[in-house]
Amino acid sequence: MPRLDRSRRTNVTIVDIAEQLSISPSTVSRALRNHPDIRPETIEAVKKMAKKLNYQPNTQAQSLRERRTRLIGVILPEIQQYAYGAILNGIEEVAFRKGYQVVVCKSGETYEREMLQASSLSNQVDGVIACLSQQTRRIDHFKQLRQQGMPLVFVERAPERLAAHRILYDNEAGTFQLTEHLIRSGFERVALLTGPEHTGVCQEQLKGFKKAFDRYNQPIADELIVTAGFGYLEGRGGFQKLMKRRPQPDAVVAGSDQIAIAVVGEARRMGVVIPHQLGLAVFGADPFHSRLETTITGLSAKGFEMGSRAAHLCILDIEHTDKNTKSRLERITTEVVVRQSSLRPTDSEGIVSSYSRVLRTGESSGEEVYIY
Repeated sequence: MPRLDRSRRTNVTIVDIAEQLSISPSTVSRALRNHPDIRPETIEAVKKMAKKLNYQPNTQAQSLRERRTRLIGVILPEIQQYAYGAILNGIEEVAFRKGYQVVVCKSGETYEREMLQASSLSNQVDGVIACLSQQTRRIDHFKQLRQQGMPLVFVERAPERLAAHRILYDNEAGTFQLTEHLIRSGFERVALLTGPEHTGVCQEQLKGFKKAFDRYNQPIADELIVTAGFGYLEGRGGFQKLMKRRPQPDAVVAGSDQIAIAVVGEARRMGVVIPHQLGLAVFGADPFHSRLETTITGLSAKGFEMGSRAAHLCILDIEHTDKNTKSRLERITTEVVVRQSSLRPTDSEGIVSSYSRVLRTGESSGEEVYIY
C-alpha cells in the first residue's frame, strides 16, 4: 500500500474562500462567525463555498486568538465505576455542546497521583472539575490552581475551605432515608459501613445515620459503625469486622456501590442470606444492583445531572458569562428506590408505600437526564 505523502496535502484557508468569491479574507472570517455587519446573502455564499472547498477551521489558531485551549480537565478517583462514569458522561455531554473537549485523569483514590494530575493540567486546560480522592487531606495543589485563576468545580467529594463551586449529593438526607427505611422495615441492629472518617461524605452520612435513630428514639450501637473506605476491598474488610461483633448486625447501610457489592459477596461466602438474615441498602445507584438475584435497595441515579451541572458552572467561569462569580454549593437530592434486599418477607405494603417507588428484579431505575 503506497504511503500518504503528507507534504502534498493542502489546507483550505479563508484566503482561498475569499479569492473564489472576490471578497476580503476579513469578510470571510466575519461571515463564518455570523457577524451582524455582514449581509445574510454574503454569509450564505461564504458558508456554501466553505463547504464546497471542505474548509476546516484552524482550532489551534482560534485557541491562540482567544487565549483558550477549549479543554476541560477532569480528575476522578476511578473511571470504570458506574458512579464516576455517569458523572463523566454528564460533563462530556455539556462540554461537547459548548464546543469543549474533556481530558480525563484518574487519581486511583491516592493523594500523590491526584496532586500530580492537578499539576499536569494547570497549563493545559481552561478549567478543572475534580472529585477528591479518599486519601486527600491537604489541598495545596487545588489552592495553587485557584491562585493561578483556574476555574475549579468539585463534584461528590470536596474540600470545605476553598473558593470553588461544589456540586454534592445530599449525603445526610439520603443516608437518613435509607436508615429510616431499614428501621421501619423491622430491622433492629442497623449498621453503617462507609468511607474514611476525615471525608465530608463520611461525616455527612454519619449525621444522617444518627438522625434516623434519634427520630425513632432508638439507641445507636457505636460498634455497628465502621469507617473503612469506599472501595470493594475496604468494604470486604469492613463487613468482616461488622460480622465479628456480638450481637451481629441484622442490616447494613453501605456508603458506596463498591461497598454494597462487597457486602453481597462476603454475605454469600459466610452463608448469610439477604434479606432474611441481613437487610441491605446502599448510598448508590449502580444499575447492577437491580440485576442481582436479590435486588438491592439504593437511591435514584443522579450522576449525569451532577456532571452536567458541574460542566455548566465550569464553562460559565471560563467564559465569564456568569456575573455572579461567588462560589456556589449545590446539593443533588435523591430518592430511595426500594428493592428486595431491604424487605423482610413479612413486610406490609405500608412500609413500601412511604417511599418513592419499588423496582423488581431485572427492572432498571433509568437515569434522569439534565442538560445545562
